[in-house]
Amino acid sequence: MPVGVAVVAVLVLGGLFFLGTRLPGILSPVAAPSSTPTVSETPTPSPTPVPTSTAGPQLAGSFYWNELRGGECISPFTSAWQQKFTVVDCSAAHSAQVTSRGSLGDDPAAAFPGQAVVAAQLNLLCQQAGAFDPALLAAYPDVVWQAAYPVNDAQWKAGMRDYYCFVSRTSSGPISGNFAAPAFRAPTTPTTPTTPVG
Repeated sequence: MPVGVAVVAVLVLGGLFFLGTRLPGILSPVAAPSSTPTVSETPTPSPTPVPTSTAGPQLAGSFYWNELRGGECISPFTSAWQQKFTVVDCSAAHSAQVTSRGSLGDDPAAAFPGQAVVAAQLNLLCQQAGAFDPALLAAYPDVVWQAAYPVNDAQWKAGMRDYYCFVSRTSSGPISGNFAAPAFRAPTTPTTPTTPVG
């Protein structure tokens, strides 16, 4: 008999608990709709991401060869065929520079012309007027050009049609200054006049 009393007591307590949780809703009247507008919290705007520029040379950092845009100063430099390059500020001495970048064509139906033909084109493309600042030749008589470009049919068919023109020195000495083609130089911020306009 004591077990039966305990079961009944537990059931009564459970029922009272259930009734107690429902009692405020049963006893309080339903609130009538109010004509006073409620103030809702204004959502906090999420920060706008800072846009990254896709024009001009990459800023200082480490980049794969196909991420270079032209105009980057490189240090250290082994060859134009490195997989990754360390881009440095052109105002500091550097080992090499990507003076320009261009396309060998974007026609998907065009056949790969062959590595020798592409290399011959690049001798002209990398050294033509406008591909670099001619002050480079006066400053460094031991300058040498190298280019990176698609070397086989598989790369060509995969859409790799860009070439990259690099300059470095045969003496491995540093280069000071920016000798990129004007189109590949970092944009400069215009200065404001210091004299008051009256």
